[in-house]
Amino acid sequence: MVEVIIWIIVAIGVIAIDVVTSSFIFMWFSIGALVAIILSLLGLSILWQIIAFLIVSVITISIGYPWAKKKFKADVNQVLTMEQTYIGREMVATEDMEETSKIKVSGIYWTAYNKGQTIKKGEKYTITGIEGNKLIVSLKEG
Repeated sequence: MVEVIIWIIVAIGVIAIDVVTSSFIFMWFSIGALVAIILSLLGLSILWQIIAFLIVSVITISIGYPWAKKKFKADVNQVLTMEQTYIGREMVATEDMEETSKIKVSGIYWTAYNKGQTIKKGEKYTITGIEGNKLIVSLKEG
């Protein structure tokens, strides 16, 4: 019965560590501890309990951790940076834009790379992306 209490403490401990760290890696050890509790109640030796704990923990970590990481990372809403909010914005060229030029977006001057044909002064263009700290622009079609 002492082993059951030890395995319960192990299970609660690893869940508590996971709650504090939010890493989703330690909780899988609690499943191994649950298997060890069952083996202890069935009368198997502590050696078999430890072996089962380790095997089940390794299996559940190798399957569960990647799944949980992908699942919960996908659910987190990403906050766009200021520059990312510029993508898709249509603007009017204040000067001819060859390969590289300066543009003013929301009061801030940016270096812009024109990835397409030359944009003439007065033509509309679209901010299509970001490379490092440079905005990528292209002539608006139509």
